[in-house]
Amino acid sequence: MSDKDRLSINVLPDEILLNVFRTLSATEFVATLPLVCERWSRIIASDSCTLKRIGMHHANAIGAVEFFYFRDESERSQMFYWPSDDYARLLRTTTVQCTSHDYRGDAAGRVGYANAFYLCARYEEICGHVAALLISSNLSVYATDGFTFVDRLTTLVLHGVRIREADQYTLAELGTVYVNVLDVVYVKCSLALRFDLKFLHAGFGQLRRFRADHNAVGVRFLDDLLHTHRHTLETIVLGDCTVTGDRWIDVLSERLRGRTIKRLSMHSAYFTDRCVNQFLTTADLVLPDDRANVIIDSNLGRISFSINIDPL
Repeated sequence: MSDKDRLSINVLPDEILLNVFRTLSATEFVATLPLVCERWSRIIASDSCTLKRIGMHHANAIGAVEFFYFRDESERSQMFYWPSDDYARLLRTTTVQCTSHDYRGDAAGRVGYANAFYLCARYEEICGHVAALLISSNLSVYATDGFTFVDRLTTLVLHGVRIREADQYTLAELGTVYVNVLDVVYVKCSLALRFDLKFLHAGFGQLRRFRADHNAVGVRFLDDLLHTHRHTLETIVLGDCTVTGDRWIDVLSERLRGRTIKRLSMHSAYFTDRCVNQFLTTADLVLPDDRANVIIDSNLGRISFSINIDPL
């Protein structure tokens, strides 16, 4: 979108702009009206439906905190399953807008990382409704106290973050600050060799959906995840990892005893027919009637393991 197009959209009446906002995807919204400004906040805060679709992005690398917008509740829910390219597209659009200095609309400049608390305080009526926070900054400099107004957060996404051993305590703090988080996602993150993997999930006491695209997670991680969050967990997606074989099936049988599995997909070249058949005929688990929803094979792909289970 050109500067001329951005200037044109700014002259539209408030009620027309609100309707425009409602039709935009997250990426389109960032590209169309990315800057925090008084008019933007007034229009958004006037509509309860729109408030439910606001997300926030923190990118310390470019010194910015900004909002993005979901087209509808379904798009916000599907953020958990976004391919990594979709996250990258949103962040790429944000970066381009943030580093551009030729925007001549009536909006104020972006609010920098050092003023995150100022952003939340000044636009408290919006921040209080933010449901999704996307972090692409270094956790060692992340200040949770700057986001204490974001008390309705349910989705936390870390994208491209280099997670060090010391950051495990920052993740524990995030779980304390954002006590209502249900969905936690790690995409294209790197993990220190001595990082304790349990900190990826342990601090989030209400965890409902968990996704980690990383080759470090394995069967021991899955075992701990299912045990720690056995009363709340409904969905697990593990991408880019190696399913080493029958032990994964054994963990499911042990940890999900008496539970109903709605959908299961796991791929490994190391499964034995005996173990797979025993799992599919066990009386300890309730499997879906449509066995097409249970896929255990050797067709390796980016998503190595995915499961949906009924909540307790």
